[in-house]
Amino acid sequence: GSGGSGSSSSRSSKGGAAGTEGVEEATEAAEAAAEAAPDETAGGRKRKRDTELVIPLCFGTCAYWLGKKADEYHSHKWTVYLRGPEHEDLSHAIQKVVFNLHPSFKEPVRVLELPPYEVTETGWGEFEIGITVHFTEDAGEKPLDLFAALKLYPEADQVSGPAQMKKPVVKEKYEEAVFNDPCEEFYKRITAHKMKAAPESELTAVLGPRDDRDELLRIVTARRVVAERIAVLKQQLEA
Repeated sequence: GSGGSGSSSSRSSKGGAAGTEGVEEATEAAEAAAEAAPDETAGGRKRKRDTELVIPLCFGTCAYWLGKKADEYHSHKWTVYLRGPEHEDLSHAIQKVVFNLHPSFKEPVRVLELPPYEVTETGWGEFEIGITVHFTEDAGEKPLDLFAALKLYPEADQVSGPAQMKKPVVKEKYEEAVFNDPCEEFYKRITAHKMKAAPESELTAVLGPRDDRDELLRIVTARRVVAERIAVLKQQLEA
């Protein structure tokens, strides 16, 4: 995830399992925060101390085999995207999303300032796509860098016949953008915001709301561990 001098980081669960790496990353961010100890008006913005603001994100790829329309260089139509877990509009928190495609594509860097944050292309190869999330200016934070592995082909055990080939291949990750000691203006605006649905796209019906109860339980547990480690670090610094 991203980390800075202690104000933002990310927690993720990849492929359905939130590992300890999220805990380790967050602990490193906590240590950096404790060492840097940014003042209350970092960057000229007043920060809300001892507060955590979390914005959930989902991102990934959805691919369709082109069947009879396929040729050597265009076997699949695919979309890379970033969305809210409930298809909510995230533009109140996000200024823009930058997708970095493979350099072989025409205009490999795509910038989207409004939802749906999606880029659709055709191709034949799998590769990693960089997604950079720029938060609104009042967040006072560095962009968050994410990486989506484009998946065109289903797992071997998921292919049961020609009909299966027509189904979309979806590879999605759940991530939490975590703002530690967020800027007060940003915190007030985000917490007061009334959530609305993002504009619909072809993916809306395919993806549906994300059910992350198991993953969220793991993340909550990881949060608790991090909170305990932060408390210990603070005690050590004050000692």
